[in-house]
Amino acid sequence: MWYPTATMAEGGTPEIMQKYGRTFKSGEVIFREGEEGSEMYIIQSGKVRIVKRSRDEEKTLGVLTDGDFFGEMAVIDKGPRSATAVADAECQIIVFNDKVFESQIQVNPTIAKKIMKRMSARLREANERIATLLLKDNTSRVAAALLSIVQRQGKQVESGKELPYAATMNQISEMVAVEPEKTSEVLQKLGKARVLRVEGDNIVVTSADDIQRFMNYLAMKERFEI
Repeated sequence: MWYPTATMAEGGTPEIMQKYGRTFKSGEVIFREGEEGSEMYIIQSGKVRIVKRSRDEEKTLGVLTDGDFFGEMAVIDKGPRSATAVADAECQIIVFNDKVFESQIQVNPTIAKKIMKRMSARLREANERIATLLLKDNTSRVAAALLSIVQRQGKQVESGKELPYAATMNQISEMVAVEPEKTSEVLQKLGKARVLRVEGDNIVVTSADDIQRFMNYLAMKERFEI
């Protein structure tokens, strides 16, 4: 986790939380899409879901956790919020308004570098998502979404990367606009192909390379109409 000043990096978290910290209950909206904003947020503990409305539905763009920050765009360009942020569990969050943010930038330029790197990563993720949505068949789209989630959110266990089954299935469904039932069918297919296995309430992926190889197989099958 990064902190905006050397003092925080040296263990001043309690003081920072006391001054700038807020607690959000599970399900509480932190800010809504379209609202004017002048604050950015750093997650001290908990999870935050970022969602965007598309027609009459809300799509999950991502789930953020300890050390992640969000809402920085409104601080930088003073524009309206581009998405809605909802506490996915009880959260302890450090909140900086635009004036505090600007003063911290002057004290520690490393913050600007970290934000640029994060924004670059998010742009890359957006490009990946667009590429995923362009895939023709549901199996390829679900596999591509699973690969992205595993790489970014998978919990390292002895046998590979672990993800909660139900939450992951719902997240994939929202990412690639595939019904949960069809997503479940594809995950079962991936299980039969030994790309993943289900252990209790979790999915375990032994190797992200296996998902990529499976996607390459699907692409070749489509190309040569096997």
